[in-house]
Amino acid sequence: MTPKLPEIPKTPIFGLETFPGVEAFDAAEIALSSEPDTNPGLESMSAKVREIAAQIKDGAEEREHVDTVIKTIAVPEIAKAGAIIGHGKISNGWARPGVVGEYGIDYLTRTLVNYRGLWANIKPEVLYYRGGSDADGAELNGDHAYTLTFPKDALPPRFAKYFWSVIAVDSTRFRVLPNPKQRFLLNDATNPEYREDGSLTLYFAAEKPKDAPDGNWLPTPRGQTYRLTFRYYGPIDGVANGTYWPPALIRTDK
Repeated sequence: MTPKLPEIPKTPIFGLETFPGVEAFDAAEIALSSEPDTNPGLESMSAKVREIAAQIKDGAEEREHVDTVIKTIAVPEIAKAGAIIGHGKISNGWARPGVVGEYGIDYLTRTLVNYRGLWANIKPEVLYYRGGSDADGAELNGDHAYTLTFPKDALPPRFAKYFWSVIAVDSTRFRVLPNPKQRFLLNDATNPEYREDGSLTLYFAAEKPKDAPDGNWLPTPRGQTYRLTFRYYGPIDGVANGTYWPPALIRTDK
């Protein structure tokens, strides 16, 4: 006996480079009829989505209006909010999210995190800082070399109960950057060397700087913009309470 498989609901498929327009609401009822979203406060959001879905069935004029609002207001607002991860803050070129993992009614941040990473741990588990620019405000690019120096009294292990790591991801699909060395992060496991004064300098460049210990260097492809993600697992002290930001990245090949 061959069982009959259920029909798979059809929903819009879109890439990271292009958000859907009004057509997203055509699948609203299918999406909302599945497992309910139990986050507090999102019941009203579901009701609004259903209301819009009902309105666009009335004719071309309503569909065109909703599509225009999405493309001229909603998408630019999402792009603007991306710099500070929703309702977060930025300092030294690093963005720190206001909420992560548990969003409540902060659906803007939830959307941005889903867009860039599919999901995220909650703050007591890990805190993420995203670095997209150097000390001069210029976007990070693999054609340049950068250093990130932590003073002796503010080394990464001080702020992580478990461990820390930093990765480089591309600016479009947010995936780790390939490189000939097949190294995709820096942390204690790469055996970084500390300076005589106890400070730690990490290096980000296509070729290893001559003064860089191998375990301190993360290769970054030439000709490509990218972002860094610094992660503190089991955040403590200033990372946990929101008073700390990593130092600014210094471009060294000016």
